[in-house]
Amino acid sequence: MTLSLQNIVKTYDGKAVLNHFSAIFPEGGCYLLLGENGAGKSTLLKCIAGDVMYDSGVMSYDRQLVDCVALQYQTFDSYSHLKISEVIRLFQALTANQKNLTALYDLLELAAYQHILVKNASGGQRKALSIYLAFLLNKPIILLDEPFADLDLTKKKQLGAFLQREIQQTKQIVIIISHEVAGFESLFDAIYILKDGQLADYGTLAELEEKYQNPVFKGIEGIYFGMTGQVLGGRIA
Repeated sequence: MTLSLQNIVKTYDGKAVLNHFSAIFPEGGCYLLLGENGAGKSTLLKCIAGDVMYDSGVMSYDRQLVDCVALQYQTFDSYSHLKISEVIRLFQALTANQKNLTALYDLLELAAYQHILVKNASGGQRKALSIYLAFLLNKPIILLDEPFADLDLTKKKQLGAFLQREIQQTKQIVIIISHEVAGFESLFDAIYILKDGQLADYGTLAELEEKYQNPVFKGIEGIYFGMTGQVLGGRIA
C-alpha cells in the first residue's frame, strides 16, 4: 500500500503553510522530512494524522487514513495528571492488535520512571513515552516528530537500531522529522526536503548526494547545506 498526497494546501491567517504539497510514500520504508523551521513539516504530519484539517488536496491510502496513523508529538502534554504507567495501560486497553514491544520499553527505560506523573516528567521522559505509545498502537503508518531530541546519546543510538529492525520486519510506512541525522543515514529509504510549504526535492541519499555535492559536510548534512546554505544540526558520534 502507498500513501499518496496530492496538492495539499493548509493556510493559517491567510498564509500558506502547505502550498500544493505532493509526495508519495510507499509501504515498507522509512522517510526523512527536512526543512527550515516553518517549512510545514509538523503541519504536514498533523494533516496526515487527522489532527489538523487541510484546506484542499487529496490524501489517499488503501484504507481509511485516519484509522491507520499513529503520530508521536514533538512535545507530549496529554494525560498530565496520570502516571506514565497509567497512560501506557490506557493505550494498551485501547489497542486490539498489540505487539511485543519489550525491547523498546527496555531501551527507553520506561520502568525507571513509570510511577511519575506526566506533568512531572522531564522532556526526555515524555519523549520516550510518546515514542512508545506511537508504536504500541501498531498502525501501518507511523509519524515521528523529532524522536531523537531530548534523548541521551545511548538512547539515540539504540532507538536508531530499533527503527531499522522494525522497518525491516514490517511493511509500515515510517515518516520522520529530525534534525539529528548524522549516524542515521542508512535508516532512510528516501529524503524529502520542504521549502515554503512545497516539496523542493526528494530522492535517495545517493541520488541527492550526486546532485548536491559538498566538500565541507558529508551525507544528509551536505545535501541540506548544498540546497539551503544552512547547517543541519544533530550529531550522535
